[in-house]
Amino acid sequence: MRRHRGAWGIVVAGVLALAAAGPAAAQDPGRHNAITDVPGVTVGQKTDRQAGTGTTALIMPEGALMGASPSGGAPGNRVTTLLRGTFQDSMPTPIYGMFLNGGSIFGLQAACGVVQYLQERDLGLPFGGQTIPLVPGAIIFDLGRGRDVAHGGTDRIPKECSDGYAAASAARGGRVQQGSVGAGTGARSGGVKGGLGTASTVLPDGTVIGALVVVNSSGRPYNPDDGCELYTLWAEKGDEFGGARRPPNECQQAPPPPTPRDGENTTIGVIATNASLTAAQVERLSQLGEDGFARAIRPAHTPGDGDTLYAMSTAENAGQAREVDTGEFRTIGAEAGDVYARAITKAILNAKNVGVAATYCETFPGACEGGDEDAGAAAAPPAAPPASARPVASGGSGVATPILVVVGLLGVAAGVAVRRLPRGRRVRGHLAEEA
Repeated sequence: MRRHRGAWGIVVAGVLALAAAGPAAAQDPGRHNAITDVPGVTVGQKTDRQAGTGTTALIMPEGALMGASPSGGAPGNRVTTLLRGTFQDSMPTPIYGMFLNGGSIFGLQAACGVVQYLQERDLGLPFGGQTIPLVPGAIIFDLGRGRDVAHGGTDRIPKECSDGYAAASAARGGRVQQGSVGAGTGARSGGVKGGLGTASTVLPDGTVIGALVVVNSSGRPYNPDDGCELYTLWAEKGDEFGGARRPPNECQQAPPPPTPRDGENTTIGVIATNASLTAAQVERLSQLGEDGFARAIRPAHTPGDGDTLYAMSTAENAGQAREVDTGEFRTIGAEAGDVYARAITKAILNAKNVGVAATYCETFPGACEGGDEDAGAAAAPPAAPPASARPVASGGSGVATPILVVVGLLGVAAGVAVRRLPRGRRVRGHLAEEA
């Protein structure tokens, strides 16, 4: 009886050891698998297929603390310097709206429409007896990609405030349309159609991390040295990639490498969370999110790219303020890169051919089953990530938890086996003694 009681004690100890290994750092995506899963974030879009351009606006009705990381060599952005942690620590400035836009430098004018929308609702920084909406934003180069130009016409450049106002007015929570819409309408990526994508993750403690990205990169989202498979298929959660897989014919239909032209390639986006972060942490989160870019597109951040990534925390004004310790922030930062990489992949898979370039799914027949704007269904199981590909965050993630589970089970089995040996034959140190 004692022998069985001892064996059960080892079993219990093994189970407790497995529990101590902790849950994975991330659970499933949020309800909509979009940046709008983060409380306090809404998205609206204005798409002009004829001109091959558009606007995407994010409205935060309760305000947000923002930071930015302009990592490309030729960024085109607005009100970005103000978002540096040193300035925000000195004078915290709530941001109620931002935009991502096509139209190159002309697209920055969409900001005035977002400003007007916010001013009408008295959302902004109280200063000098006025309400001043500070609206950050960034642009991609998509000039000359519209249907008008393709048919010998003149390219329509969005110069008015109306596009920004229309996008801001359309901002809602819930599902976000992806692909060749909004600022992603005229985007290209490494020789295939780019676009707009979004994704989210909910951590075990309820922290939500969301990303929205416009992919217009010179680098490729697929690996020409490994069957032209998308770089981040391994990062899929659920069936969000709609059954995408390695192309059956591998790289036989691969387009020639694009010749980058300085200033014409840019990936811009934003990462949001409901975690309560300091100004310095928000700025750092924008930098950590850029790791996801490097996982999903290569090369990244070339001298001619205008890559810019914003980050925001909605916690303070959403009534969810809670201090985040170093370990928690490490987990949030590591997961932010994966969320951004998944959003990039979703942008590529959801892209539609609007006359700008063939999509990845068209270029590599058989690589996609779904990939529609609802993230597809009937997906194949996600590919396992290489052990070195995914960072292991504090609290356990990636391959760390499965390894601990296996080791724990082996320990339980070994303990039970030892208990069943006659007492004199148990191993003590490295010697087996006879009774």
